[in-house]
Amino acid sequence: MARMRISATGNDPLTRERGFTLVELVVVLSIIAVATTAVLFALPDPGRGLRDSAERFAAQAATVRDAAVMGASPMAIRFDPHGYHFEHYVDGGWLATNAKPFRPVEWPDNVVARIAPEGTARIRFDSTGLTDPTTLLLTASGAKATVMIDAGGEVRLGQ
Repeated sequence: MARMRISATGNDPLTRERGFTLVELVVVLSIIAVATTAVLFALPDPGRGLRDSAERFAAQAATVRDAAVMGASPMAIRFDPHGYHFEHYVDGGWLATNAKPFRPVEWPDNVVARIAPEGTARIRFDSTGLTDPTTLLLTASGAKATVMIDAGGEVRLGQ
């Protein structure tokens, strides 16, 4: 008895076309997209710590300014290579203060700080909130953030 062909293209494995179906391609691309998304969310954002440091400094500078005005006594932010701390003016000299909102702060390891004008080691707020204009530039992993303090004591956060 002769065999009848069931397929128009035949059942011969040598002549059958090979390749991936559209469904298989879509499944593979979906898996790649999900894996890529997971990797991107897992990578640390190098600019996040920088922005946090700039925001924290700006908030603390405004707090120091307000404390100087409310206490009718000059206050300052003093910089060192590793961070900054707070001082108040008493009996003709600057004394470090460690009250709760004014505890010393260290920059994160990857953050580098530069203060302009160059050589500024202390930002002083007088009892009226006035100060010398100062700009703090923070850099980390190629990202930058600035905090600007104008002569009136206004603190602004920049990019």
